Amino acid sequence: MKRIRWQNALLFFSSLLFYFWGEKSFTVLVLISVLINYGTAYLLERSKDHRKLILSVGIILNLGLLLYFKYVNFFVLQVLPLFKTTIPNYQSIHLPLGISFYTFHGITYIVDVYRREAKPCDSLLNTGLYILFFPQLIAGPIVKFVEIEKQLYQRVISNEKLHLGIKRFIIGLAKKIILANALGRLADDIFALPLADLSAPVIWLGAFVYAYQVYFDFSGYSDMAIGLAKMMGFDFKENFNFPFAASTFSDLWQRWHMSLTDFFKNYVYIPLGGNRKGRLRTSLNILLVFALIGFWHGASWNCMLWGLFLGVAISLEKLLLEKYLRKAHFLVGNAFAMFLFVFAILIFRFEDLNQMGNTIAKAFGFYSEYTHIYPISFFLTREYSVIIFVSILFAFPIHRWQFIQKIQTKFAVMKWLNDVALLLLFIITVSVMAASTYNPFIYFKF
Repeated sequence: MKRIRWQNALLFFSSLLFYFWGEKSFTVLVLISVLINYGTAYLLERSKDHRKLILSVGIILNLGLLLYFKYVNFFVLQVLPLFKTTIPNYQSIHLPLGISFYTFHGITYIVDVYRREAKPCDSLLNTGLYILFFPQLIAGPIVKFVEIEKQLYQRVISNEKLHLGIKRFIIGLAKKIILANALGRLADDIFALPLADLSAPVIWLGAFVYAYQVYFDFSGYSDMAIGLAKMMGFDFKENFNFPFAASTFSDLWQRWHMSLTDFFKNYVYIPLGGNRKGRLRTSLNILLVFALIGFWHGASWNCMLWGLFLGVAISLEKLLLEKYLRKAHFLVGNAFAMFLFVFAILIFRFEDLNQMGNTIAKAFGFYSEYTHIYPISFFLTREYSVIIFVSILFAFPIHRWQFIQKIQTKFAVMKWLNDVALLLLFIITVSVMAASTYNPFIYFKF
């Protein structure tokens, strides 16, 4: 027990140093968040008559910090001008790194204590470690307190966990550096062009590769976070389950950013009534949840539209199409799900609503001006064609395919081959990283 306390102290101060390295003065803000949630949980545990009031105040304080730093700029710069109102000499508020994630950790902590699903931490230090644990501090996954409570006091760092953690970290790093960065360069090259230079096929190609960039960028980070945590004895739940292998659009979203979906399901959707109050109420609950998910992703009109589109699409699918898609061939359902996702990514990509509308209109053939300077073959070079093929291949769980499992069984006695392959992958990844320019993770801005 004493050893765990020292480990927790080291991890907590390492997490603080990690955050200080990126945000300097905003380290005070994360400490305030820790104090708010430690105090709220302490009062919840000892109070009998005012628990709802204490929880409400705790949630308001958490959301207050998030709303101020993340959404005041949007209100002042985007909403007030609609009413012919401006604030003279307004200076934009800086968005602290990872505020959306550590705020949600604080909320799940106090809600789990309020529901008596977990006991509050025995010290301020352990509360801070849960909220600020550096592998998932910046971009998740969102780990519910009830899932990790026992691991704060009892865990084992074994050779097996170290090996699995290193393997997972290397795979995640390769996803980001080799696949996501290359796909990002192609998507940026396409959407940097004037609209007149883009044909409908090129727009769809750009949206397609951007969708895969977002997937490998974020799932790669999640793999790295899960791997780092495992090296330190913690077991995090999966954040992605091969969403692009889904057979319906709703199934795709159940496999995508599962920790965020689980958060909204447990703390918003179910308290609203979930699917227990009829089909219409279920659809309205889904629409509200995805509207919030969209606004969580960014304080911008396009993120709000993106969330609303997701909610409408999933609601209509559940009401009208899901039973037919379940019976159809997998490729039909998968193509339908991917089309909706790639279309949604066009909404997600453009903050400028005029640019978004014109691009979508041209993608569907409603905007005819085209210079013919950049045919689709201009972008599908040999390098990018290979990257796209590999990205599509590894977006599916090929390790579960029967012939792959037979190969793995055949070479199971040669475990060293896996380690050699991982070492080569790490060397290639580091070489590519050293030769490329800095490219931050997409979800760092959320």
